[in-house]
Amino acid sequence: MSQYTTTAHIPFYRQMIALLRNALDLLDEQGRGEVLQFVLSQQNPDGGFQDRGGRSDLYYSLFGAMMIRAWSKGHGDRRSETEAKHLEHETWNLEPVKKLKWFISHQSNANVSGFIEKCCLVLLQKELKTGRISRIRSIFSLCRSFWRERQSINLSYRSFVLFLTLDAVFPFPRLLKFGAGKMLKRTTVDQHSPCSEVAARVFLQKMMNQNGLKETELLMSFASESGGFKAFAHLDQADMLSTSVALFALNFAGSDLRLLKPACLNFIESNFADGAFLSGDGDATTDVEYTFYGLLALGVLAD
Repeated sequence: MSQYTTTAHIPFYRQMIALLRNALDLLDEQGRGEVLQFVLSQQNPDGGFQDRGGRSDLYYSLFGAMMIRAWSKGHGDRRSETEAKHLEHETWNLEPVKKLKWFISHQSNANVSGFIEKCCLVLLQKELKTGRISRIRSIFSLCRSFWRERQSINLSYRSFVLFLTLDAVFPFPRLLKFGAGKMLKRTTVDQHSPCSEVAARVFLQKMMNQNGLKETELLMSFASESGGFKAFAHLDQADMLSTSVALFALNFAGSDLRLLKPACLNFIESNFADGAFLSGDGDATTDVEYTFYGLLALGVLAD
C-alpha cells in the first residue's frame, strides 16, 4: 500500500475494499458464491445488516456494504458467465443496495450516539452517495463524540477510526496529518496493550512517516506459532479480528509478511465455513463482522 500523500490518494477504506477483492479472487466460483449468499442472508428487510442479536446495526451494515462493493467491482475476467449474470442481478446497483440506502436514509445523526456508530454512518453515507447534509452534520459531531468516549475507547484506536473516516470525506489531508501527529504524541503502547491498539499506532506512525520499528516489532510479537495473531500477548489462541488488523497495519507499514504467510493462511482457511469466517477463538457463530475480517486478512496476504 502507498503512504498517505496529497496527490492521487485513495481513501483507506477504499484500499480495504480493494483487499477484499483480492480475497474474493483467491476463492473459486463456489466459494465466492457462498460468500455472497451468506452476506446477503445477513441483510434485514429494512435494509440494515444484522448484528449478533439479529438487529439492524450501522457497524455491521458498514462491513456488509464494503463486501458487496468488493464483489460488485471485482475483476470480471475471473468470473464465469453464469456468475457475472448472478452478480448483475444481485449486487451493487439493485435490490440489496437500494434496501441499504433506505436504511441509511432513515438514520439520524441525532439518534446515533456512539463514536464508532457515527463514523460508520458517515462512511456509509459517503459510499452510498446519500445524506450529504446529514453527513456534514455527522462530521461536526464526531469530534465531540471522540472526546466524550475517551474513557471507553483507547486513544490509538479512536484516532485510527476517526482518521479512517475523515480521510474518506475531509478535503484537507495536510490538516488531518497534523491532527494525527498530535494524537500520536499522546498515545503509548506496550506488551500489555491489545493487538488492535498496537496495530492502530503502527498504522498512524507509518502514515506520519515516523520510525515505528519498536511498535512494529511489538505487533509482530502477537503472532501465534500456530497461525494468526492473538488479542493479547499472553494468550495462546489467535482470533480473526486481531489477525486482520495486525496484517493490515503491517502490510501498510511495509513489513515482510512472507514468514508469517503460511501459518496465517492456514489459520484463515481453518475458520472458513459455509461462506463465512468464524472469529477463530472457538466461537462457532457466523456473522458479517468476522467474515469481513477474514476476507481482509486473506486479501492482505494475496496483495
